[in-house]
Amino acid sequence: MRKIFSMAAITFLQGFRTQTFRIVGMLFVAIMAMTYALRVLSIGHKEMMLRSFGLSVMEISSLLLIIFGCVASFYRERETRLQAIHLTYVSSFDHVLGRLLGNCLLVGAYTILATLACALVLWHENAWSWAFVIGAYSIFLKLCIVCVFCSLFSNLLSSSIFASLMTVFVYFAAEYASYPLAMMRRTPSVIPDWFSRVVYHLLPNFDKIDLKYSAIHGEGVAALLLVEITLYSLLYIAVVFIPAWRAFARHEH
Repeated sequence: MRKIFSMAAITFLQGFRTQTFRIVGMLFVAIMAMTYALRVLSIGHKEMMLRSFGLSVMEISSLLLIIFGCVASFYRERETRLQAIHLTYVSSFDHVLGRLLGNCLLVGAYTILATLACALVLWHENAWSWAFVIGAYSIFLKLCIVCVFCSLFSNLLSSSIFASLMTVFVYFAAEYASYPLAMMRRTPSVIPDWFSRVVYHLLPNFDKIDLKYSAIHGEGVAALLLVEITLYSLLYIAVVFIPAWRAFARHEH
């Protein structure tokens, strides 16, 4: 376990010190500042608008951090031979799991900082609700699943561009996979119903994890639901981690 935590710490510190982390943070601050300036346009719905934009910008900027930070760091480590040096001290399993934990910690740290920044704005505008923290937590779970797909594609593909594109594709596919099923219940489709259901269940069910809309309306959720989405996320991460680890182990380093 010590080697896994060592790799996680190295990955976290490398990601935290990169320019990508600062740029994404500045982007978040800039968009939140613009949202704050435009709050007067949301007559009667200022609180909901601020919470909605805060959570949405948090999720999008965190996704950018994964795509341009986590993916890039993996290929940079491979090109600079740091990966080979690490593998003289740790096993392939420790390396892959450590990097995954480090990336999740990086996203978690960014989410906490973004939540604190949003909390200051919401508190100043009397729009704060503890449900906002629950919404941020659900975003963190979604992004941890994105991190494991980032690890999978980085280990499978030799191109960082393709790895980034595939990670983005999985994110948006999982985000909107529930909509075709809802449409098929109302109107007939040329795509078989069973095929859409198989694709939906293979992809991470972000519609079940995402609690942004409850947070936007300031509605609390049951503790059991938080436990369920946490266990589902951990199980899904474990399932995707296995092929990511095996793909990395097969490579010559």
